[in-house]
Amino acid sequence: MSKESLIKMLETLCQYNNVEITHTFSSNEQPVMTVRCLKHTRTIEVTNLKNNTVKLFDNIEESAETLQLLINENTIV
Repeated sequence: MSKESLIKMLETLCQYNNVEITHTFSSNEQPVMTVRCLKHTRTIEVTNLKNNTVKLFDNIEESAETLQLLINENTIV
């Protein structure tokens, strides 16, 4: 997934931050990561389901770069 596509997805999540939308990334049909924009904020929450860690980002570009790394690491399709 390109960085530009990830940025567009994250911007859309934050545009609708008055509702709870969660995007799930899977590998081999197993969820490995979730991404959401915290309600009424522009904070991106990335949850790595493999090790149950949560990272918060206030910068969409930085969160897109991190997502891209995690996607490549997990070969998510």
